[in-house]
Amino acid sequence: MKVLIVEDSIFVQKLMSKLISDHIPDCEIRTATNGEDGYQLYQDYKPDLITTDLLMPGLNGQDMLRLIRENDQNVKIIILSADIQKATREEVEELGISGFLNKPLTAERAGTLLQMIQVASHAE
Repeated sequence: MKVLIVEDSIFVQKLMSKLISDHIPDCEIRTATNGEDGYQLYQDYKPDLITTDLLMPGLNGQDMLRLIRENDQNVKIIILSADIQKATREEVEELGISGFLNKPLTAERAGTLLQMIQVASHAE
């Protein structure tokens, strides 16, 4: 399975990469630090699953999600964000996401994230 992590915090990128590779060893992981790089990598890498932050400099996660959904309704997308506004969450859910987790990534949320990834990887 190919996973793309779009996250402006290098610390969170590394944390998530390690978490996923430790628990789902057959994953191939790429990372991007903003929506522009994330969208470019999405086009080149064709991941099965994307995890993305929403609040990033430049092209934010919502706008990147919109661009991806213009061409691809099938890629699984999990949002991991500190933006907990109800309107924001409803907007991204309308774009067809596989899950939404609030930051920070606690041990409990890390377990939920892994479950979401495993469920998304088996849902076709």
